[in-house]
Amino acid sequence: MTVELTRKDLKIMAKGLQANYKIFNDPLVKKAGHSYSDSAGKTWWDTLDSLSDEELWQLFVLCRDSW
Repeated sequence: MTVELTRKDLKIMAKGLQANYKIFNDPLVKKAGHSYSDSAGKTWWDTLDSLSDEELWQLFVLCRDSW
């Protein structure tokens, strides 16, 4: 199956993910501006705009596979 994704699609996919604790120190996760709130149980990605389309895809795969 082939699916075409826009940059907006990639950002939405990344924003919808939470990284497992074991990858918090990954350079790509840090570059994406990852922050996590234990009290709210939420993940924020502060600097997704600084990532290339390929990095956004890699971030998605990294987070997906971290569980």
